[in-house]
Amino acid sequence: MGKGIDLARAAGAGIHADVLDDFKDQLLVVFLKRLKAAGQSLDFPVAEVDDTGKDIVSFQIVDRVFHFELSKKS
Repeated sequence: MGKGIDLARAAGAGIHADVLDDFKDQLLVVFLKRLKAAGQSLDFPVAEVDDTGKDIVSFQIVDRVFHFELSKKS
């Protein structure tokens, strides 16, 4: 999502970029709350975070519900 935020800022849409950035932060909080509620660890090795360059997250909203898909970049 970072590229979209950068594109919005470059196009002079700073408010839209701020909204996207806030949205990204909110999603991270939701994901972490779900992991914690499921009894999962919230500790991630730096190497695991560094190893995400070939992954992509996409989503759609259907009936006011976010549906996420994790896949590999082609």
